[in-house]
Amino acid sequence: MMQIREIVLYSWTGKRRRLPLRLNAVNIITGDSATGKTALTDIIDYCLGSGTCDVPRGKITETVAWYALLLQVNEFQVFVARQAPEEDAQSSQRVFVKQGASVGVPDYAELTPTTNADGLIGLLSRLLSFPDTGNAELQGLPSYSVTLRHAAFFLYQQQDEIISRQRLFHRQGEPFVSNSIRETLPFFLGAITAEDVRVARRINRLKKRIRDTTREVADLEAAADRGGTRARQLLAEAASAGLTTANASGEDSSNVDALAELRAILALRQNASGRSSETDSVQLGDADNARQGLLQERDLIRRRSKQAQSSLESIATLLNDRRSFEREAAEQRSRLAFVQLIPDAGLDECPLCGSHVGGQQEEIDELREHFSSLSRIPQALPSESPRLKALADTLKQEIEECQQAIRSNSAQLEAIERASERDRNLALQENVQAAVVGRIDFYLEGVGGDERLRLLKQELESLRVQLEAAENEVDSDLIRDRTLSILSRLNQLMTNWSSQLPIEHSSNPLRFDIKKLQIILDTPSGPLAMPQIGSGQSWVAYHVLVHMALHEWFAEHNRPVPGFVFFDQPSQVGFPADSEYRDNDAVSGDRNTIAETFRFIIDAASRAAKPYQIIIAEHADFDEQWFQDCVREKWRNGKALIPQDW
Repeated sequence: MMQIREIVLYSWTGKRRRLPLRLNAVNIITGDSATGKTALTDIIDYCLGSGTCDVPRGKITETVAWYALLLQVNEFQVFVARQAPEEDAQSSQRVFVKQGASVGVPDYAELTPTTNADGLIGLLSRLLSFPDTGNAELQGLPSYSVTLRHAAFFLYQQQDEIISRQRLFHRQGEPFVSNSIRETLPFFLGAITAEDVRVARRINRLKKRIRDTTREVADLEAAADRGGTRARQLLAEAASAGLTTANASGEDSSNVDALAELRAILALRQNASGRSSETDSVQLGDADNARQGLLQERDLIRRRSKQAQSSLESIATLLNDRRSFEREAAEQRSRLAFVQLIPDAGLDECPLCGSHVGGQQEEIDELREHFSSLSRIPQALPSESPRLKALADTLKQEIEECQQAIRSNSAQLEAIERASERDRNLALQENVQAAVVGRIDFYLEGVGGDERLRLLKQELESLRVQLEAAENEVDSDLIRDRTLSILSRLNQLMTNWSSQLPIEHSSNPLRFDIKKLQIILDTPSGPLAMPQIGSGQSWVAYHVLVHMALHEWFAEHNRPVPGFVFFDQPSQVGFPADSEYRDNDAVSGDRNTIAETFRFIIDAASRAAKPYQIIIAEHADFDEQWFQDCVREKWRNGKALIPQDW
C-alpha cells in the first residue's frame, strides 16, 4: 500500500512548503479559485514519474525548484523529489530518492539527483510488488510490462474529468489510454494474478524450447541420410569449391567412399584453419603497409618533380627575357650607329649636308654615351648564361628521374593491387569453402546420431506435455470469468451505494461495462448509459462511486495500486468555482445534495474493510463538524499553495 504523508515544494531560495496529509483518511483542501488546488494532481503525478510536468504556468512554476512527496509504502517511508523542468522543457530527469523506516523531509541542500524518471518508476513498481508481465503471451494479459504509470489512470479525477459524462477515468480521452485501461484493469483487479503471470511466462519459455527442439529434430532427421545421397551431394559441393579432387558424381562415383572423404576434408580443414587465418592476417597487414609506403613515396616524388618543373620554368623565362633584351639592345645600337660619323668636337657644320648645327654638342655627347653603353651589354651578359643552361640541364635530368621513379612506383602499386585482388578472390573462395565445410560438419554430427535424435524426440514429447498442463492452469476464459465475477461484486456495491445518494435513477441496478468503460443503468425501459443521463450531479456521483468501489477492492485485496484517490472539486456543479466562496453560493437544494455527497464519501471511506486515502481539492467549505474534521488546510484570505513571501 502506498499513500502520501506530505506534499512538499522547494523554492529557488531553499524555502520549503509542506502540506501534511493523513493516512487512511479523507483529506480536504478547501479554498478559493487560483490558489493552486487543481495543480496538486499534476504535482503528485509528476513526482510519481509522469513523462511531462503539467503544472499550470504561473506563480507555481515561477517559484518552485523541486516538487516532492513523502510516501508511506507499507512499513517504509520513501521521499521522492523531482526537479522542476528547465525553461521550455516538458520535464526533468533529475530525481532524488531517499528510503528508510523514517526519512523525514530533507533540506534543500540535500536534493542531489540519485536516479532518473525511469529509475523512479522501476523502484516504486518494485516496492508495490509489480510482477514482470512483459512477453507473457497470455490472452487477456498485456504484452508489455505493467508499471506504476498504468495505475495512474485510477488515481485522479481532475476538475474537468469528474463532471464528464463521456469518460470515467483520468486521461481516458487521450490516444491509446482507453485500450491501456481495458488491458490492465483485470490485472489490477486481481483477475490476473502474479501466479498467472509466472505461468504465462513459463508457457512462453516452453513454446520457445519446443520450437528450437522441433527444428533440431528436423535437422537431425534430414542429416541422417542413410542412403548416402546427401553425403555425395556434399562431396560434389566440396569438389566444386576446390576442397577435394574426389569424384562423387561421375561415372566412377561408386568407387568413392563419400563419408570417409568428407571426414578427411573436415580434418584437413580444421588443421589448416588456424595457420591459414594467421598467415592471411600477416599477409594482408604486409600488403597494406607496402601500399601505404608506396603512396607516400609517390607523393614525395611528385612534389620533387613539381618543384624541379617550377624552377625550370623560371630559368626558361629568365633566358627568354634575356634574349629579348639583347635583341632590343642590338636594335637600339644599330639605330644609333650614325653617331660614329660625327666628329668628336669643334664642328659647327653637319658632316653630311654642311648646314650649320652649332650649339648641339651636348646632345651629341649624350648619344655617343648611350651608344657606348649599348655596346657594352653583350660583354656583360654572356658570363651568366652557361651556368643557367647547366642548371636547366640538371633540372631536366631530375624531372626525368622523377618520371621514371613514378613509373616504377605505379608498377609496384599495380603489382600489389593484383596481389590484393588475388587475395580477395582467395578470401571469397575461402568463404565458399567455409560454408561447405560447415554443412559437412553439421552433416557428420548427425550421421550415426540416432541416439541423440531419440533423446530429442523424448524431450520434445515431454515439453509438449508440460505446455498442455501449463495452458490448462490459466487461459483467457478463466481470466474473463474472474473479471466478470469481480465486476459483479463491484456492481452490487455501487448499486447499494447509489441508493444513499440523491441522484437520478438511484433505484435501478448499476453496472460498469469494461469494454465501453462506462456506467450502465438497467432501467425497466432498458439499459441507460451515463451520457444519456442529464444531471451533472449524477455524473459526479457515478465517477465517485466507480473510483471508491475500485479503491476499496484494491485495498482489501492488496493490489499493486497506490492507496489513494484524488477528487478535484466534486461540488462544482452546485458551487461556482470562479468566485470567492460563500456558504450561500448554492441554492439550498444544491447545497444539500453536495453536502450529502461529501457525507457519503466520508462515511463510506470510514466503513471500508481496509481503509485507503482520499484527497479532495474543494471550493466549498461546509460548517458541519464531520466536514471540518477532514479539512487539512483552508486557502483563503491570501493563503494558498505558494506562500506570499515566495
